[in-house]
Parts: sequence; C-alpha cells; structure tokens
Amino acid sequence: MFGALMARTVSPPRPSGVAAHPRCAGFPTFLSGNNVPPENRETPRRTREGAFMNRRGGWGTGTLAAALLASPAVAETPRVKAQPAPGFGASGLTVRSGVTAWSGNVGRQTGVGAFLALLGEVPIVSGVGLELGYEASANGYAEPRRGTLWRHNGGLLAKVGPTLFSQWRPFIGAGAGLSYFHPTPMDVGTAFEKGWGAEVPLAAGLEYRYSGVTAGLRATYRVLVARDFAPDSADAGNLFSADLGLGMRF
Repeated sequence: MFGALMARTVSPPRPSGVAAHPRCAGFPTFLSGNNVPPENRETPRRTREGAFMNRRGGWGTGTLAAALLASPAVAETPRVKAQPAPGFGASGLTVRSGVTAWSGNVGRQTGVGAFLALLGEVPIVSGVGLELGYEASANGYAEPRRGTLWRHNGGLLAKVGPTLFSQWRPFIGAGAGLSYFHPTPMDVGTAFEKGWGAEVPLAAGLEYRYSGVTAGLRATYRVLVARDFAPDSADAGNLFSADLGLGMRF
C-alpha cells in the first residue's frame, strides 16, 4: 500500500491528449513546456519572418503608390522657357567715341580732334528708333597757337533702318542739337568766343548685334544753322565725325 501511494505521488496522471517527452518522464507536468499558456509561448521563426516580409511588402506597395500619385504633379510642372536675347527693337545704351574735323574757317584754325558720347535709344515703331544723348568734343588749335576749342552738345536723332539676318542693321538718321562752345585759353588771339550753336546732324551707319550687345560704326555730318561762338567768321564751317560704338540692349 505504501508503494502504491508513492507511485501515485511521483507520477500524477497527465492531461489527456498531451504527449510527454521521453526525457520528461517522471517529472511533474508543471515543469513541462506543454503547460505554458499559448500567449506566452515563443513564436516560431518562420512565423516571425513571414510577418516581417508582409510588413516590407506593405511598405514597398505604399512607396510605389505614392510615386505613381506624385508623377502626374511632376509632369504638370511648367517648364521655365529661356527668354530670347533683346534685339534692335529693345531700348538700350551706347557709348561712342571717334574723331572730329571742322570745315570752313573753324577747320582752318583747328586740327583733327576727338569726342566721346553717351546715348540712350528707345524704339518708336518697328525699324524706327530715337536717340537722345550727350557728346563732348575737343579740337586743338593749329600751330603756332596753342589751345582747344571745346564743344558740349545735347541732341536727338531719329534712326530708320531694317534688321538683316536678325543681327545686322544699316541705318540713316537725322535730328537736331544744341551745342555750347568754350575756347581755352581765351587770350590766344583767335576769332572764337564762348557761345552757342544750333546744328542739324545727318548720320549713316551699320550696327551688329550679338545677344544683347551691339557694336557699330557711324559717320555724322553736322550742319551749323546758327552760331555765335565765331562772330567774325562768315563761313564758320560744319563738323564731321566718324566713330565706333559699343552698346547694350535691355
């Protein structure tokens, strides 16, 4: 009877349907892994890897969907077009410099001089522009006298000419101007005095444009229609100039 009681204590009956591991025979069932609740049991490796792959697949699908939804917005973004370079029909500034020479009595008392001009041009209609600017020139006296006849001019010039091959522009022009003459020094015994003179410039030239930069050459003949800087000269003369110019269109 004592042996039967010990056998019942050491080997209690196992729950039905649960197989005991051979090595676990003779141990209480509470030490066996079969009594661990399902929620506390270790997840099998394949189950964890499958869940991870499912999550990766979900992320990849979401990324692809976002890219497909964003692609129409990218395609609809307007492209910024390059602005064409300004042509002869645009406003601009030009610096001109060259040589000057007088005819008549002024030409007999002076030599070849130089001038510098700053001009602004605005378009009026296609092929027609208007120049407005300032010009300063200096012509030295002929020997043996020593001095300079200075001229400060403000004027305007209407230019007419076609554009050829989108880069070349021959032109002719006419306008009006007012000049102030200042001979220096005043005690050299010349017939010139400080005074004013009105003139009509007649010009012809050729301009070349590359992108927004222009370069050109010009010849101008200025007819004096009124002058008081040479009161003793019946034939004061007119002014001829030839120059090169460099400008920018905007």
